Amino acid sequence: MRIRRFLGCSLSGSALLALIAGCSGGGSASSPAASLAVPQSQPASRAAAAVMSQAALRTSVLPPNVAIKSKPDHSGGFVSPGASSLGAVFISDGALGDIFVFNDAGKPEAIIAGLSQPQGLGTDLYGDVYVANTNLSQILEYGPNYKTVKKTLSDPGQYPVDVKYDAQTGVVGVTNIISTSGGPGSVSFYAKNATTPCVTVSSKTWARIYFGAFDASGNFFIDGEASSGAVLVGVVEGGCSAFGIVTLTTGNTINFPGGVQVTPSNQIAIADQLGDIIFTYNHPVGNALGNPVDVTPLSSSGDPVQFSLSRGAGSLWTADAELASAIKYSYPAGGSATMTIKGLLQPIGAAINPLLVP
Repeated sequence: MRIRRFLGCSLSGSALLALIAGCSGGGSASSPAASLAVPQSQPASRAAAAVMSQAALRTSVLPPNVAIKSKPDHSGGFVSPGASSLGAVFISDGALGDIFVFNDAGKPEAIIAGLSQPQGLGTDLYGDVYVANTNLSQILEYGPNYKTVKKTLSDPGQYPVDVKYDAQTGVVGVTNIISTSGGPGSVSFYAKNATTPCVTVSSKTWARIYFGAFDASGNFFIDGEASSGAVLVGVVEGGCSAFGIVTLTTGNTINFPGGVQVTPSNQIAIADQLGDIIFTYNHPVGNALGNPVDVTPLSSSGDPVQFSLSRGAGSLWTADAELASAIKYSYPAGGSATMTIKGLLQPIGAAINPLLVP
């Protein structure tokens, strides 16, 4: 297992983000990086970073040997570099406390600022984005154009780290890495339009729960860790009628849990943060996923945390914490990046708007 080192960048007030198309030999574009000015309402203190407390470290979905940066002091609220259209790609930055909104070409659309360790992201069929606002034990739903919170889902006693919307039922599924008292991770479900959980399930086997995704039947596939540190994969069935977590076996090794997505063909895709790879499995037979049917190498990556597939699953975006970047790849081929957005601090969550990204 490789030893990781967080490669956070020093941000200045004149160059928060830089876009490079076709980076790392992954594309044919040759245009130079473009520097984007930070709106004046965002102070230069963004560049300041200190080590987070042990409590905050325990609530992060990053590998333990990745150095975590703290959230610098900066004013909250919504700022926009210009456009007011729907966002296509959303990237959360756990250190800055921001959600960066881009179009599919990597152009900045907006910044949702002032959050408290935002991690996993999800979107729905209406262009809304859901944010696991970890430190405040809540899920925030932003509607277009992301200027105000449309709905707050409370997650009492839990540290939520990922959130997904079930398009079939309107149920929202949330993974909680651990409880606020240090207890085991859990999964909470919220009925359509509800703001409090209809049920929360956990298991003594699962010490920490990381990411999740719904399949076409409302089953919620998750990954996480046992108390020994062994990576676990499982499924929670039944939504608001769920009664427990079923642990699934895989025919291959996953070194550290990463994002979970379900493809349009109902296959389960799971990222390995330490392997720089995504494994895609057929639906389980019994309690076994078996060997992956597709392997997607992310050769331009450092630590791909969460990823999101386009609507047709021809491409994906990752939030890469080690390279402090958002990176686009072909799926399932993978290989070198086709686009990179540099200059973030600690990107963790990635989500794609299915209305805009085919």
